[in-house]
Amino acid sequence: MLKIGKIFAIGVLLSLLFGTTITGFGINTSKNNNITFYFSFSDPEIQEIIIGDESFDKITVNGLTNTFNFNEPCLPMKPVKILLPYGQNFDDLSIETSEKISLGNNYNIELGQHLAPVTTEYELPKQSIQNNYVGIYPGKQYSIIGTYSFRGYKVLFVNLHPVQYEKESGEIYFYKNMDLLIKTKHSSYQRSYRGLLQDREVIVDMVDNPYTIGTYPKPVSLNETFEYIIITSQDFSKSTKRYYSFQDLIQSKINKGLTAGIFTVEDIISNPDFEVNGSWGDNNPSNPFYNSPIIGDVEQFNDEQARIRNFIRYAYTELGTKYVLLGGDADFSDESQNIVPVRCIYANETGLPLSDEWFEEDDIPSDVYYACLDGNFNYDGDERWGEDEIGNDEADIDEADLLSEVWVGRACIDSEDDISNFTMKVINYQNSNDPYLKEVLFVGEHLGFPGVSEWGGNYKDLLIPYIPDDFNLETLYDRDLPYYWTKYDLMDILNTDTPHIINHDGHSYYGYNMRMYTGDVDSLTNDNYFFVYSHGCMAGGFDNPDGYDCIAEHYTVKTSYAAIGGIWNARFGLGSNNTLDSPSGAYDISFFKAIFEENITEMGRASHYSKEDNIPRIAENGMRWCYYETNLFGDPEVSFFNHSSGTPPNKPEKPDGPSSGKPGIKYSYCTVTTDPEGDDVYYWFDWGDGKNSGWIGPFPSGQIVCENHTWSKKGTYEIKVKAKNTIGLQSKWSDPLSVSMPRNKILFLNLFEKFPRLLLLLRYLFSM
Repeated sequence: MLKIGKIFAIGVLLSLLFGTTITGFGINTSKNNNITFYFSFSDPEIQEIIIGDESFDKITVNGLTNTFNFNEPCLPMKPVKILLPYGQNFDDLSIETSEKISLGNNYNIELGQHLAPVTTEYELPKQSIQNNYVGIYPGKQYSIIGTYSFRGYKVLFVNLHPVQYEKESGEIYFYKNMDLLIKTKHSSYQRSYRGLLQDREVIVDMVDNPYTIGTYPKPVSLNETFEYIIITSQDFSKSTKRYYSFQDLIQSKINKGLTAGIFTVEDIISNPDFEVNGSWGDNNPSNPFYNSPIIGDVEQFNDEQARIRNFIRYAYTELGTKYVLLGGDADFSDESQNIVPVRCIYANETGLPLSDEWFEEDDIPSDVYYACLDGNFNYDGDERWGEDEIGNDEADIDEADLLSEVWVGRACIDSEDDISNFTMKVINYQNSNDPYLKEVLFVGEHLGFPGVSEWGGNYKDLLIPYIPDDFNLETLYDRDLPYYWTKYDLMDILNTDTPHIINHDGHSYYGYNMRMYTGDVDSLTNDNYFFVYSHGCMAGGFDNPDGYDCIAEHYTVKTSYAAIGGIWNARFGLGSNNTLDSPSGAYDISFFKAIFEENITEMGRASHYSKEDNIPRIAENGMRWCYYETNLFGDPEVSFFNHSSGTPPNKPEKPDGPSSGKPGIKYSYCTVTTDPEGDDVYYWFDWGDGKNSGWIGPFPSGQIVCENHTWSKKGTYEIKVKAKNTIGLQSKWSDPLSVSMPRNKILFLNLFEKFPRLLLLLRYLFSM
């Protein structure tokens, strides 16, 4: 214990020398694998706030976050993320504190407010918040969130509560110092432990006691056969001559130095290793991710979702997979478009005034199931997956795994056009170094919630400190304009002065987001692609509960313009009343924290970081709901900033050929361009009649290329051409050539061809 005392003394000395508060550190005692943390907290600050017509007291502690449970006091808490020693499970914990300090009485502590759906206008709650607890709150100085496994590393989440509140007297108590002792017990070895150096680097940054990493075996190397994988259907796995394909996307990853491959749903579900009793199935105790025996119907763990997840377990363990792109839509109502089916996971929340019970529950489409691979997500074997420990009827255990082994994104494709749009945008984006990458736009609507929650711009302002000084931040807020901005205002910005990242807070629905409908998104013409993070309700409901593709799908795969990706909510986005602390806002802040503070720039990794950063609050009202519903529409491996330095071909010359003609006659048009690196070039002719040539080539850089086309109808058409090089980088469109098929002239020519004497008769009549 002398060693522990010395380290603690050094911490105190450093605190005195540099004037900072000790936030806490842990000591791993070698005798019995127990872990001790010592914490010292800054003195609380109390300020009076007004919520509606009532006066409350808000208490904060520097460096700590406040809880936000409906109808309960909002008090500071200290989250602690504890790496358990190798081969150990959590057993028990104990807390020792300094003397309890009274900060006075007659305080009226702020209570957690009603949640508010970020959807169409709703009736505001008329009842006031009433505290519903008795005695001292919280009753304990700690709360245990649970133990979750990340790539074989077991992490215990505990929240400390250095501030308590007594309702009857209004007295506040504060504990300046808290010592946390974690006791462990022997368990079976971590079977999902890969031992890769990359895993170690992630876990060290995640936990508060990184030195415990020394109890784990030394890192090993793995032949990373497939770091990046696409899971899609057999039909969509193939390359095509006329479109960009997933094969092109895989080649672009290989060109970046990744190992990558495509795996089909058909092959996965036909492989017995991925069945429920197979090597990676939930009913096999030898499965490295097995946590508990199956209760109830075994077959519900043998559907396509379970088999795809079992395959991802295999890919993660044996192939070194880090990134998984789910290449398929998940429309339950249309089997032909249920290509990579989604697992719907249960969550509920209280205080949302949408029903008389003020209680909302749903089975939320969530790709968390494919990212977090431990356990079976349905411990009690009922019809609800991913329930918390309260909903688990068999044990006081969270059914869900909340730490991701792989980083997942989804491309909701159901056609070759969708694949081509998505792949083309990814390839162009990840090779772009356009200055627009430092453009950020915050978009806020009038929400109509009470108090400070009235304006979306107020929520967005919380993110301003995260934007680096060398970025250009613009805002489009109803709050700051003499009128509410319209979709035309935003569409003009997107088309002519495209931002890189858009953060939005406003009302949405399945086919409506940022005041645009799906048709508006389809009509965008931006060459630079944007990324959207939106609080809006239901805009990301890709299971199509209303029978049509959600607007997030239109942003990302239904057009070759618009968005490179985004985070949209599958169900209700959750705002708040009379406060800017909200579930949707918490995940939003963590996402931007990942990108700009933690330098986590891959879209998939930033998405999962935002979830895992909020695990300490997962038991709070609405937090599990938002954890499940925020899905990444996009490629999980793509980085916001670390793009390749390749150069696309130059803009092709305006097509050369006849500017008028007759329907049914074949005409030839030629163009040429060069590639700055001298690479071979492919060409794509757009004939202006809804048809195109597809990609033709490759041709040597600088060689004139001609292509033929026949128009079937009369009219005026604009021909344009674009080019791409062998690594997939695309040029801008050429200037268009207008081609006319005059109706009247052609009508008479056809008439005269059929009746040659008619022309002589007309000439005779006009000569009289």
